[in-house]
Amino acid sequence: MKDNDYIIVSDATVDLDRSILEQLNVRIIPMIYVLDGKENFCNPLEQDIDHDGFYEKVNAGIPVSTSQNPPTIFTDFYEKIAKEYKNILYLCFSSGLSGNYGSAVIGAGEYMEEHPGIRIEVVDSLCASVGEGYLLREVCRKRDEGASFEELLRYTEEIKRQVCHWFVVGNLDQLARGGRINPALAKLGSILNIHPILTTDDAGKLKVSEKVRGMKKALLKLCERFENNAFPGDGHRIMVAHAASPELAEELKNLLLATGRVSDCIIQKIGPVIGSHTGSPMCAVVFMGRQEE
Repeated sequence: MKDNDYIIVSDATVDLDRSILEQLNVRIIPMIYVLDGKENFCNPLEQDIDHDGFYEKVNAGIPVSTSQNPPTIFTDFYEKIAKEYKNILYLCFSSGLSGNYGSAVIGAGEYMEEHPGIRIEVVDSLCASVGEGYLLREVCRKRDEGASFEELLRYTEEIKRQVCHWFVVGNLDQLARGGRINPALAKLGSILNIHPILTTDDAGKLKVSEKVRGMKKALLKLCERFENNAFPGDGHRIMVAHAASPELAEELKNLLLATGRVSDCIIQKIGPVIGSHTGSPMCAVVFMGRQEE
């Protein structure tokens, strides 16, 4: 077996366009969301997602939630992959935000016990959405440089805490419906036009960094976070993402480009799994740097 005889896998929370995922040559494990009582499987690599239609329903108050994948979904997926590859590196949605990591590990353990020739490494990305997508791109870049499976595994563990993702949410009602914030605080925040700036901590859990009044100030804060937390120097590769908020994404991209420190910036859309919790509008920036102190 060659050192590079492996496949990189992630899941539907990765929030990258199908064209990018195809270029990366990865596999995606579907994830579940429930909209208006109907269970849906989301896989951006295999289906076209109606982002605008989804957020129209969510913002209209149609109930939406997510559901954890059972271990059997992972074992079935591993079974398909193992027909082509003996080594699997799975970058999984943060364990601080979902139980999917635990299910993926259980599924991997059960499958490897029954198939001793297969090796599955499930890495807790500590990331969400395009943070996870950003990490996936960097790991694939290292793979394309010729990294062996062991080298890639070490590299992934080394850099995953350097992925900084900051975002602002405009629909506090959706955060309240999902149990992320107190409904009374959400109502007060909406009245006062307050927007929380959120990130994830070292355990991959969501936390509110600060609160600002007005979306314009919130976007400036996201740009400020890039300026303060990105590694020194220029030539940064960054991602901007949005939930049915293309104008906000373009405005944020322009602010970031104006710093003169960005060499590449792509805009992506937030899919229904993450969008079930954030609602719309929402805007995010992802870059390599140091986490908040």
